Amino acid sequence: MKISVVDLCVIVIYLIMMMAVGVVFKRFNRNANDFVRSGCRATWWLVGASCFMSTFSAWTFTGGAGVAYLAGWSFTIIFIMNALGFLIQGLFLAPWCRQLRAISLPEIIRRRFNVTTQQFIAYLELVGNVIGSGITLYGLAVFTSVMVGINIHIIILVLGFVVVFYSFSSGNWAVLATDFIQSIILFPVTLLIAFLALYKVGGLSGLEAKVAAMGLTNNYSLFNTKEFAGQVNDFTALWAIGILIGKLIEFMGLGAAKRYFGVKDGREASKAAFLASGLMLIGAFIWVVPPMVARLFYADKVMASPLANPIEASYATVCLEFLPTGMVGLVLVTMFSATMSSMDTGLNLNSAIIINDVYPALCKRFGKTPKPVSSLLPLAKICTIILGAMIVMLALCFSQLKGVGMFRLMMELTAIFGSIIGVPMLLGMFIKKAPAWSGIVSIAVGAIPSAIGFFSGSSVFSDIPLLATPWTFQTRVFMNVAVTSAAFLLTMPFYRPSEKYKQQVDEFFTTMKTPVDFEKEVGGSVDISQLIIIGGFTMITGVLINLLHFVPGLSTADRYGIIFVSTAIMLTGLFLYIAGKRSYKTLQSTGKSDSGRITEENLIEMDIDMDGNQA
Repeated sequence: MKISVVDLCVIVIYLIMMMAVGVVFKRFNRNANDFVRSGCRATWWLVGASCFMSTFSAWTFTGGAGVAYLAGWSFTIIFIMNALGFLIQGLFLAPWCRQLRAISLPEIIRRRFNVTTQQFIAYLELVGNVIGSGITLYGLAVFTSVMVGINIHIIILVLGFVVVFYSFSSGNWAVLATDFIQSIILFPVTLLIAFLALYKVGGLSGLEAKVAAMGLTNNYSLFNTKEFAGQVNDFTALWAIGILIGKLIEFMGLGAAKRYFGVKDGREASKAAFLASGLMLIGAFIWVVPPMVARLFYADKVMASPLANPIEASYATVCLEFLPTGMVGLVLVTMFSATMSSMDTGLNLNSAIIINDVYPALCKRFGKTPKPVSSLLPLAKICTIILGAMIVMLALCFSQLKGVGMFRLMMELTAIFGSIIGVPMLLGMFIKKAPAWSGIVSIAVGAIPSAIGFFSGSSVFSDIPLLATPWTFQTRVFMNVAVTSAAFLLTMPFYRPSEKYKQQVDEFFTTMKTPVDFEKEVGGSVDISQLIIIGGFTMITGVLINLLHFVPGLSTADRYGIIFVSTAIMLTGLFLYIAGKRSYKTLQSTGKSDSGRITEENLIEMDIDMDGNQA
């Protein structure tokens, strides 16, 4: 399944461009606050695209594609629930998250509960983010190695280096900018693949008829009854409810706050969440169709894949069948974008946790006075390099596993961590009268059924009827949530707050409900800079893709596909660029700026000066 030299050139140019974005946005960082949360000056469309991109990774197109290959429309449930979660955030939670005015999630935990819970969550988040990023990087390497024919270890090392490079260069600004550009590439490419797959099968009606002819109607129904009975993920209605509960806990609790730390204010946080919800709803449909078509027409080729789990190559197989030279490279670029967005977000969040939560606590433990967070930019960059190296090493370890699918790895991570940590984070946002220790106690109690569920089906419990077979995903979620919630609620009768703790909690809720006044609290808008720079990079991307017209041997249909993708990207970039230029001219006309020349060097200073604030 090796791809052409042109495809490899597309990939190389893309990776170079991502590193160039990191270099350009380096000028946006004056201190660690800018590095870890973009100085709270990021626009809603930038944050919204990043929220969307960081919610999924290459496992969507590998392990997730394998699920769509087997269970069809059931796979869309995960993304529909993501869309619902973002919608709920947009309605009221996203503004609350931004209005907490925090740098990291553990900081919020300290302000709501206590220092012990903060430190526990800090180290748990560090471990979870590294493991999650390692899994996503491994998933991308699996997909890429199948299509490119290059050793999986080389791919992990190269991609890991690129992400660490631009994350090290510009921190959260690079994360947001690259996530946006990557989303603009991903959507038209995956939309084209879905269209070609549907065209192959004769549209939705043809897809339904072909599924019925092959006897897959029950397998490909939204909810299954018996086709996957006995499996950990059985895709039944109860499984969907388990997904819903897990997603509600993930999106409605304090854990969601980290998505919106860098946006300007609560109103823009809502707009960012609505954007992510809409994009996720579209993705739910266009990402499930190609693997289904792969099973209907190319099952032999899929099963011939050298992967330990061949069905994880179903999306790749469709791409190689339908796309012309050069466009296959773009597919890999979209896979890179999906995983790199998750990995760079994990790196940035972990750097924030270390400088804002771990470092001050260690200093106090050893009798040292911690430096202000804003002065810790060198430490944040060093953490980025070290954490990046750990993620790469972990991905290399995952590559040695045999017979463990990507989807199962992601579900295990969600079931073990998400459904117990998220419960006190959710209840703590709405229940005031709970002791400071309620969070950590409920997590500790909830870890018991989580551990039992993880080991269910093993020889340890072979003599216990209820544990002799592996628990389904939904059973584990139900048990974890029920036990953890009960533990949290049972701490409420012990609520005997000191005056200091009561004041702390009151301040937490007051801050959360108080709108952000951007001009007074932050100032120095760089909206124009974001529009012009990102618009420029996006236009350049579209132009470079359009150069694929010069590849010899393309059919008319191939050229139409290239035109669709390149035009969609160029028009998006042009829209942003023109919007930025118009805003700049408007400000010039007011006399706030006498500079008619925009360069990378003066963009940021220009925006800040026009708002009357010091750089």
